[in-house]
Amino acid sequence: MQGPEIDSGGLDGVSADGLDGLSQLLQIAGTWNDADPEIDRAFLTTRSALAQAWSDHAACDAHAAEAGFAASEEGRAAMAEMDRIQHRIRDLEIGLAARPAGNLAELRLKIALLSLDGQLRPEFEAGVLADALRLLAAQEKG
Repeated sequence: MQGPEIDSGGLDGVSADGLDGLSQLLQIAGTWNDADPEIDRAFLTTRSALAQAWSDHAACDAHAAEAGFAASEEGRAAMAEMDRIQHRIRDLEIGLAARPAGNLAELRLKIALLSLDGQLRPEFEAGVLADALRLLAAQEKG
């Protein structure tokens, strides 16, 4: 599966090593006086939808295993449903990646949802970095 096309806002030349600065940016951002910001409902809705989709995917996976995966009609049906759910998950992730974070809390939520095992996935790095830089620039302006 190929990653989404994300407008990196001129950050195409930033390597994965260069993105190591993202953690530094977030540490700096963590000092902002942004203690209890309002989170756009779209971020919370996406988080809930992703949690439900992953839960459904796990249930289908268990059902397919019990039914012998592709060895039975029931197993094949469960695997087809997992594929449908996986497409839904990808659509949710792409939609979240395209939505700009309006504050630090939204940026943190976005990073958590677009990461695997604590590592921001490569197809989302440029967009998240652009959000972080935009939020830092706004903070510096006042």
